[in-house]
Amino acid sequence: MATRRAILALPLFAAFGARPAAAREWKRVRIGTDGAYPPFSRVVDGRPVGFDPDLAEALCRRIGAECEIVALGWDALLPSLQTRQVDALVASIPITDAARRTMEFTQRYHQILPRFAGRLVDAPHEPTRATLAGLKIGVREGTAYAAHLAARHPQAERVAFASEAAAGAALLDGRIDLVFGDTPALYRWLDEDAPRGVAGFVGEAVADPAQFGDGAGVAFRREDRDLGQLLDRALLDIGRDGTLDAIAGRWFPFAIR
Repeated sequence: MATRRAILALPLFAAFGARPAAAREWKRVRIGTDGAYPPFSRVVDGRPVGFDPDLAEALCRRIGAECEIVALGWDALLPSLQTRQVDALVASIPITDAARRTMEFTQRYHQILPRFAGRLVDAPHEPTRATLAGLKIGVREGTAYAAHLAARHPQAERVAFASEAAAGAALLDGRIDLVFGDTPALYRWLDEDAPRGVAGFVGEAVADPAQFGDGAGVAFRREDRDLGQLLDRALLDIGRDGTLDAIAGRWFPFAIR
């Protein structure tokens, strides 16, 4: 995720040129999340809830740390990490080369790639350069999804929408031919708003490491590699014992890794 906006192409702050910090025990960890990206995170009664907050709490338990989770909003994630307002980010941030220039990552904890959705009666069986030529494709402009379409399918016409649901409505009205975007958002639209048997996913999930990264990881400051190592081991543990899959099962109707 995170693929949802052009993240973190911000200038490096001085913190990343600092000398490594002395090792800490990390008995208290402040974790930032988005807070406006369900089911990954949203704010309910002033408290972040969702897949990412649940994962953050599980990681803190594994490393024996008191955990404070704060909803920062997407644009404030990186600045808050760099200025030490938080110690780590659990916000479904894609592990891309661009992101690695501004932060470090643990191993990935999920990989949910974007997909196309279309009308079942006339959608191409498999989206390719040839089958998408001349088609109108709804996408959230300013996102990695739009960048992917521009780079890989320049022969298609991109039509900007504020959300996958808005693009889905245009798909049903016949104003566009396909929607491309965030899989959980499209799944939610298909499940809640689209008439049964009218629309569905088209083709397979779309991999593009340059745009969508190699899954999502927990981000931390370069000088806090000791914390990163603790979180990496905790991720490995909860992946092996089924905790990660159990958390994902509360929020997603499909596999995330």
